[in-house]
Amino acid sequence: MSTAGTGGKPVNPFVVPHFDRGPLRPLRPFEHPEHEGFYVDVCGFAAALGWAESAFDDFTELARGGYVLVAGESGCGKSAMVNRLAGRVRAGLVGIGLRAHVIDLTAAVEEQERSVDQRVNLVCKRLLPALQRNAGLLRPGAAALWQHNDDPRLIFPELETALEPAAAAVVLLPTPGDLVLEVVRYAKMFSSPRVVFLAESSLLGDSLMEIEEELEDFRPPVVVQMQTLSAQDVDRFVDDRLSRHAGSGVYPRVSPEGLRTLAMISPSVKTLQRATHGTFQMLARSGQDYSPAYAVTAEDFRRWLAGQLGPRGPRGGSR
Repeated sequence: MSTAGTGGKPVNPFVVPHFDRGPLRPLRPFEHPEHEGFYVDVCGFAAALGWAESAFDDFTELARGGYVLVAGESGCGKSAMVNRLAGRVRAGLVGIGLRAHVIDLTAAVEEQERSVDQRVNLVCKRLLPALQRNAGLLRPGAAALWQHNDDPRLIFPELETALEPAAAAVVLLPTPGDLVLEVVRYAKMFSSPRVVFLAESSLLGDSLMEIEEELEDFRPPVVVQMQTLSAQDVDRFVDDRLSRHAGSGVYPRVSPEGLRTLAMISPSVKTLQRATHGTFQMLARSGQDYSPAYAVTAEDFRRWLAGQLGPRGPRGGSR
């Protein structure tokens, strides 16, 4: 690549710390605190976060147990929002004197066609070893709760007895299969003091009214709604990523035409991150000008996209 006269090291400004080999992984500030500063107000993130945090004002109330659901279209940043809220809930519970840990069980269920009972059973079985990996979270002998029962309906409501008196768990759940049934079950039947569940779903719509009706006499879930990506979001995201590395590396700019093309080929923030990261990687390896004097063009983004759709792309060739 050509960076003659620039005096800096070529970098891809769309790489996130710790995720250089997984550019599409959602931000995880509860695990990597530096990710906190990488959030950008896209897909209505700032408004959604502000609304959610207003619901958490009284963490004493949330310490009685709760369920948070982040909803929105595929790729809109739901997982990143769940992770941000997990960190916020943990910090809030710590602020009222609890020793809170985030327990990530999002990968506990892989098959969406499993029944709700099967999904809940898998989560329940995975929960014990996940809790045991966090020192000081479980009381001595707490494993007996799982050993003496095989029914999640008898285990989840008793989690308070398994946790140390000053401990709390923020549990990230797999994406619900049957949205209404699963949300209602966790929010009503599986609720336990000092346990907060968080999940995400691409479905909501009329289901929200049904969920609210089912939980009319119980603590309702906190529902956070994300929005679709706009052209202004694209500009804001690219500007954030290009400006945060200023002075610490060498990389090209993006032309106005390039931004317009990005908006057309990126229906979500996930596809936007894929397109920007991938195009800059392509240019860095191509040997062409990769200095601030160059502005990435609409044709560059189209060339990257064509490569994704070709024989070697993720949808081409035989498996």
